[in-house]
Amino acid sequence: MNKISYEFPLNEKCRTYLRIDNLFAQMQANLAMADSWQSLAFFKALFDFMELTERCDMRGDLSKDMERLRLKMQGWRERPDVDTAKLDGLCAELQQHAYQLPRSVRPGSCFKEDKFLGALRQRFTIPGGLCPFDVPIFPLWLAQPQAKRQAQAEAWLSELNLLNTANSLLLDLWREQGSFQPHIAKSAFYQDAADGCELLRLNIDAELGCYPTVSGHRSRFAIRFLPLTEQQRLGDVPFELACC
Repeated sequence: MNKISYEFPLNEKCRTYLRIDNLFAQMQANLAMADSWQSLAFFKALFDFMELTERCDMRGDLSKDMERLRLKMQGWRERPDVDTAKLDGLCAELQQHAYQLPRSVRPGSCFKEDKFLGALRQRFTIPGGLCPFDVPIFPLWLAQPQAKRQAQAEAWLSELNLLNTANSLLLDLWREQGSFQPHIAKSAFYQDAADGCELLRLNIDAELGCYPTVSGHRSRFAIRFLPLTEQQRLGDVPFELACC
């Protein structure tokens, strides 16, 4: 079975965390700078990250959510099936990040002083704006040895390590709090309660030819499955769901 996995946020903060997570994955996937197209994909993700973090300073929200999760996890200590050594390690890691984030430099602020990134970013917003006549410095940068380009990309990414590590840790711990259960969307529709959940995770068989759309908030959510083509008619749709 060829399953497609989806994640849907149930609040605006989680939406931002998932977008940041996706952008980091894109940057890391193209970090090798093997060719010009991989380089362009890296810079596209980097500039999207810069624009997203300029709109909102997520350090405070991320710190509060990590502290809230740490206190929740401390309450699990009395459970008989809990690995207390692992729990203590995770709580200490959450506490460290929660303390460091508000005291750190705003992510990406150092990039504003980089003239090369500034010249490139300015042209990224123009359709076809990365032609050699638009940004003559870019072909020169691409002509450098791959190892040198990769080292510079790794240096840019290292400036974001704290945010990346904290964001990934929080999302991973949220994900682990929900287990997948089978469900049936009657006539391609399903709804349920979502008290205290941050995100929904769905698995669906690609052979069914449909995709989910989600509406909701912290208390309730609704999932409607839509067909890939207008000619297709949907009945009951089986899927797996985890509320995290």
